[in-house]
Amino acid sequence: MRLRPACPALLAAVAAAVVAARPAAAEPRPAATGPYAEASLGATNFIGTGSQHSRLGPAFALRGGIDVFSWVSLGGRLEMETHQADVPPPPQGEYFQLYLGAADARLGFRIGRVALFADGSLGLAYMSTNILAQVDLLDPGERWSPFLSAGGGLEYQLQNRHYAFGVAGNWMVLSSFAGMQSVGGRGYLRYTY
Repeated sequence: MRLRPACPALLAAVAAAVVAARPAAAEPRPAATGPYAEASLGATNFIGTGSQHSRLGPAFALRGGIDVFSWVSLGGRLEMETHQADVPPPPQGEYFQLYLGAADARLGFRIGRVALFADGSLGLAYMSTNILAQVDLLDPGERWSPFLSAGGGLEYQLQNRHYAFGVAGNWMVLSSFAGMQSVGGRGYLRYTY
């Protein structure tokens, strides 16, 4: 019978221990800044002069660089796109690849876990074939073109402050390829060290 008076005291002690052991609310952690790596997958379509002679195609890119400040990043990108060429026969069913290498810059701001940004690139593109020379978009033997691109997007920081994923879009002009222009969209995963 002596155990009964001890039960309320024991319950009170357990309740106090649970309350004391409960972790305090975590402070939100800022997004990591520093060197970063990014991989993206998306699609690109030509507009204007190139739109009648190529179709929507997949695009894959790798980016890397450094966050100079929390609001500006400098880096580089390597990208590959594949498109089907729509040219008068022969040949039919031809594809071409566009390989891009560029220096890029990104300006943005963060509200909590969400970031909005604008980015731009200046680089060099290589076309795998001269199939578009049939429709006068390339000169015979021409394969290289400087390009300029601009875009923007939205990024979400995961609970682990080093990881983020996002969506972005861009416009690009290939000055040597009859001024061909494209628009594209991508989803990406970014890791900041």
